[in-house]
Amino acid sequence: MENNQQDSGRGGLSSVLPVFLVGAAVILLMQTLNPPQDQQRNTAQRQATPVNQLDARKYGDFEFARGPGQELSVETGHMVAKLSTKGGRITGLYMESHDNLKIPSTVIAASGDPLAEKYEALEVTRGNGMDFQFHVYADQFRPEQLGLPRLNDAQFRLDYNRKDEATGIHEIRFSLPLRFVRQEPRINHRLEIIKVFRFLPEENYFHQISVLRNAERREFVYGGDLFFKPFGDLGPIPETDDARTLTSYGRFYYYNDSLTSRSNYSSGMGGGCFPFGCSDKVTGPYDKQHLHPNTLQFIGATSRYFFAYAEFLGDRANPLHLPDGVTMRAQSDPTGREAFTVFFNLQRLTAADAAPFDFSNTNAADIRRIQGLRTDALIVDNKVYTGVRDQDSHSFQNEELMQREFGMTEPNPEARSVIYTSSFLAIFSAIRDGIVVLMRWVYTYTGNYGWAIIIIAVSFKLVTWPLNQMQAKSMKRMSALKPEMEALNEKYADNPQEKQKKLMQLYKDHNVNPAKGCLPILIQMPVFIALYSAFSEAIELWRSPFIFWMTDLSAPDTVAIIPFIGIGLNILPLCMIASQFLQQRFTTVVTDPQQKMLMYMMPVMMLFFFWEMPSGVTLYWTVQNVIAIVWQLFTNKFSDDDDPANAKPAKA
Repeated sequence: MENNQQDSGRGGLSSVLPVFLVGAAVILLMQTLNPPQDQQRNTAQRQATPVNQLDARKYGDFEFARGPGQELSVETGHMVAKLSTKGGRITGLYMESHDNLKIPSTVIAASGDPLAEKYEALEVTRGNGMDFQFHVYADQFRPEQLGLPRLNDAQFRLDYNRKDEATGIHEIRFSLPLRFVRQEPRINHRLEIIKVFRFLPEENYFHQISVLRNAERREFVYGGDLFFKPFGDLGPIPETDDARTLTSYGRFYYYNDSLTSRSNYSSGMGGGCFPFGCSDKVTGPYDKQHLHPNTLQFIGATSRYFFAYAEFLGDRANPLHLPDGVTMRAQSDPTGREAFTVFFNLQRLTAADAAPFDFSNTNAADIRRIQGLRTDALIVDNKVYTGVRDQDSHSFQNEELMQREFGMTEPNPEARSVIYTSSFLAIFSAIRDGIVVLMRWVYTYTGNYGWAIIIIAVSFKLVTWPLNQMQAKSMKRMSALKPEMEALNEKYADNPQEKQKKLMQLYKDHNVNPAKGCLPILIQMPVFIALYSAFSEAIELWRSPFIFWMTDLSAPDTVAIIPFIGIGLNILPLCMIASQFLQQRFTTVVTDPQQKMLMYMMPVMMLFFFWEMPSGVTLYWTVQNVIAIVWQLFTNKFSDDDDPANAKPAKA
């Protein structure tokens, strides 16, 4: 019995190895794209405050004037921002189509948004806008403030709305006089909030500065955590609730020299170990990081195609103006508002300085100097990115302008890790981005991304012609030896060691190397993973139709729902599996019964993994299989390679 279990020749194993490699790659990709609900490396202690009797008498709050608000808009060439004096905030942010971002017209039309159609753009904040708002919030005390700061209802004054024709920077400034009122101990103090938005031409970045200044000639004593909400979860809202889609929606922050990235998939933040790291479980509705003051560098959110983050700029040696921690909602909020907020441990502000705050025509060095001089104000300096998840969009378009504005010539390298849906896929980012560029270029000639995918699949086969020809010839030689291999299997069925020796001698006599059939798979695997990433995450395929029933290359090609099961009936995965069976029949030589069974089980396993894949990915794989079948048949019929069957036969 033991001998039978070990009865496997290297030839059979080598020929079936490509199937194992491809199957393992698919499994690895599926695990990568369905990561743990809380992938993080930050091990700071967590704190969740239980519900208790907290009220405004102890923590205080802002008092201010309310009003209907005045609407404004700014267009930069890469984004369109809607702003309002109500809240002094961005009420909507649209990403425009441009050279590096092609938003499908079907997506724009489906939005039903006149502004989106006017600018060929897409709103990405779920309609929640971006607040950049100070607020008073204490764990579970008045938790709605985490999503809707009360100052969003305040009537800010519009100080100016102007565009610098020389630089193309469009700058808007709001201000608001208000009071902070607390009874125990009693405080009734006049303050002022100043908010400046600087929109940069042809960039996916904008500059946002928020100032809370003392308006009295006496010290303002706060003595606690003052919260500041940049924005919430990113959109558009997920169209499906499958794991692959929801996993790409999440939040992230860089705190204490460590990046924490969390998926909104599932109803909470669970713990456990997974293929690419471990996570600790969050107990309670909120996660508060507070043990490492002044170390929060940036915080943001991701969706399937977009990501956004606010990076807090300032001199680390002057901690007054830098965040001390972050509070994040443990469960995903359906509205996307109650996502996260940062906080500053604000003890006091000195008496008001008579010098006004003027950030017009200032550069990064000027702002650092102002932060160093002013202790009567909390100055929050934000570099804000909003754009698609690719390296080109994340890069600066005008380095000279960005050096002046933010004091840097390239983005924070730590934020690059969030561009891709997993750290594993980020390894192949250079190849992936090149494929996306190629796909866009082919689309300009075909006008359809389905045909673009097919052309790329065929082109990839042609580019790798030497490798594919090596594999095809190797399979032809192996097929010619199949009768002799079967004879050896039968003759030495009870002696696997001797059978192995005879098989090796057979390969040697006929100049056959089974490993040549595996080499092309190994070399092409990084490219395939990059292709998978490109076709899964490229926004160009979103709602992009191909032919017949394939109406959305970014989603499974479901034609009906199977009754009583509730699972979609997808045609392309069935076609792909049929082509996989045929490919294995023509390109794989296996004589061992156990290996044959395993070989035919692999397509069934791949059917399971590919069932909910985007149809663009499945289309590419199916085309690759069909090309491999045709290639092998052509090689078998017309190859002038020496027939190994005519070589010296193996000795009995």
